[in-house]
Amino acid sequence: MSRPTNQNKINILVFTLSPPLPASSGGPIYITNTLIPLTEKYNFHLYTIGGQEEIEYVRKHKTLYDRYFHSVHIEPRALIPQNKKLIGQVFHAIEHIYCGLPFMDVSYYSRSAVRNAKKIVGEKNIQLLEIHSSHLAFFKKFLPKIPSLLVSHNIESDIFPFWIPQNSSGFKKTLKEIVARISRKNSYDVEIMNKWKFEQMSFISANDMARVGAIEVEKTYIPLCLPVKNINYMSKVEPPIRLLWMGGFWWHPNAEAILWFIQFVLPFIKDKLKSLNVQLHFLGALPPEKLVEISDGKNIIVHGFVESIEDLLAETHLLFVPLLTGGGVRVKILEAMANGIPVLSTSKGCEGLGATDGVDIVIRDDAKSFAEAMIDLAQSNEKRFQLSIASQRLLKEKYNLMTCVKTKDTIYQKLAHESDGVAKPMRL
Repeated sequence: MSRPTNQNKINILVFTLSPPLPASSGGPIYITNTLIPLTEKYNFHLYTIGGQEEIEYVRKHKTLYDRYFHSVHIEPRALIPQNKKLIGQVFHAIEHIYCGLPFMDVSYYSRSAVRNAKKIVGEKNIQLLEIHSSHLAFFKKFLPKIPSLLVSHNIESDIFPFWIPQNSSGFKKTLKEIVARISRKNSYDVEIMNKWKFEQMSFISANDMARVGAIEVEKTYIPLCLPVKNINYMSKVEPPIRLLWMGGFWWHPNAEAILWFIQFVLPFIKDKLKSLNVQLHFLGALPPEKLVEISDGKNIIVHGFVESIEDLLAETHLLFVPLLTGGGVRVKILEAMANGIPVLSTSKGCEGLGATDGVDIVIRDDAKSFAEAMIDLAQSNEKRFQLSIASQRLLKEKYNLMTCVKTKDTIYQKLAHESDGVAKPMRL
């Protein structure tokens, strides 16, 4: 998939873990909200990871991809060790250790991936790389002369620390522990110490940026900036009162959060849902079995994955975020606030947002207090209205979209200056 390229514009190859359009969840929103406004100024080429499902997905939205990207390459997802035979696992570990690659147990690296990236760099005259997630940072290792931006959505080693199967024992467990230590060190070296010499790094979280100790790289804070829709929240006061969860359950912190909610929070409020005419809506791919089991289609409704969430957001009265672990910034909170939806969260859930409890968000950390706040906010139109107004003000002051776009443009210009001294890539 490709369209004519303006030869007078800089060609930027953007690497993503999955197809980012339509941008219906946190990661894709963060990827595209500073790219799309700059598509008239730069030629963007997409290199994304996937299989047949992702290929069909991109084909389905071909018009959208043609509009914003001059070419699209979908690279097959590399097999992870648990899907390989023993000899494959051994070779996987040896190659990753030799190359200094992090995240060995969930690695996206393959020789084919590198070979195809080099081919695209040559064929499309790529001058800059924008790499989303340190899971894909290895492309910089194998394309060291191309000025590059590493976009950090999270400190990934916090979320993917290398999991050793619980049934491991004896000699095999010892070997896996050795590999895990090497993998964690590699992750630290890439994410925190900039082992592969990225010229620029940007961060969705100021807290994450402060953790990066590398001094030779220029670091920039680019929060997720969404346009505030100025929705009149008082128009949404009619029951049923809809309380919404958003987030795919394939991500461990989300699955952990919802199981905690079911076990410890729900018992405090379940009997009140019907009498208060309150509905709990759960939106996200791969809902866990325990969540599906409690769905009754009336007061507890599990939607699973929904391609477009606009209609659901338009009817939502409150977003609840009972997260216990994880890193980065919760895109779903900012998305809710941009839609005028007040938010109830744990401290971990709203970490790094700069929101203030009782002003533009409500923060509760123990199960009983969280449940009490859910009921209190469900019953008070006035409290929800005040939170809605304050949260939209927070976005306008701290998360201005055009400021973020200008910041990204400045990064590209600096990288373009770096590329002036780089020989044009040869066609392969």
